[in-house]
Amino acid sequence: MIKTALIGHPVAHSLSGVIHNAAFKSLGIDGKYEVIDVPSGKLPNVIDKLIKEGYSGFNVTIPYKVDVKNFLSMSDMFADYAGCTNCVKIKPNGVLYGYNTDIYGFSHAIPEDIRNNLKGTKILILGNGGAARAVAVGLGMLEVSQIDFRVRDFDKAQPLCNSISSIFPNTSINLIKIIDNISQYSIIVNTTPLGTVGENQNKIPIASSLLANADKSALVYDLVYNPVETVLIKTAKSYGLKTVGGLDMLIGQAVKGFKIFTGKDADFDLMKNAALKYL
Repeated sequence: MIKTALIGHPVAHSLSGVIHNAAFKSLGIDGKYEVIDVPSGKLPNVIDKLIKEGYSGFNVTIPYKVDVKNFLSMSDMFADYAGCTNCVKIKPNGVLYGYNTDIYGFSHAIPEDIRNNLKGTKILILGNGGAARAVAVGLGMLEVSQIDFRVRDFDKAQPLCNSISSIFPNTSINLIKIIDNISQYSIIVNTTPLGTVGENQNKIPIASSLLANADKSALVYDLVYNPVETVLIKTAKSYGLKTVGGLDMLIGQAVKGFKIFTGKDADFDLMKNAALKYL
């Protein structure tokens, strides 16, 4: 049996088990994917247990995407660029190899006709957390000319700005607090929790009036996947803008992780439909 898992805290809300187990079943693979809550201080114990019990690998979510690096023998370029790891392959000898599949998931959810024409364009990223960093790396690799981060605290966000600038010296990286026009941006990406089910569900991370004046060819990309259509996505659609929701990024990174764990290609649509049944 192929054994895989997600580790993090809290993880009860995660769709990863649903998604991966649907892929195992569809491919006729004897495998299982578990969701393991790891309380503070227990990360070393859990990783040791996964190695000893013969797991093929595991995904990592908050708050351990940075801490897990201490247990890795190697990591891919994306994990190094992003400064965090969300997927770990356990080699037969117990060596851990880290990946960042979020960058792949983000980039490949962008419609191909847009993705292939991003060189030299300007991008707006709302937020400056770990997700914003992964998004910036993905866009930097697509050779955009400018990335503007809309942030609340310049001092807190400056290290992110400096880091992305050092990785992509040909891309202009800027921090801004106030937005009065978004017509110059080809993509607007929300990496904040605004719009997520719960107390933030009815909130929008950017003024509706700004979306009304966006370039009609612009793409609005919301990393929030629950609900599937956030207020931001609904508003963007009402103005005729193209949109991508966070579920496509979630499934994209899962497809990549499944390949790393099993060597097999999972069906994107099948995994997405499995997730939709729970949303």
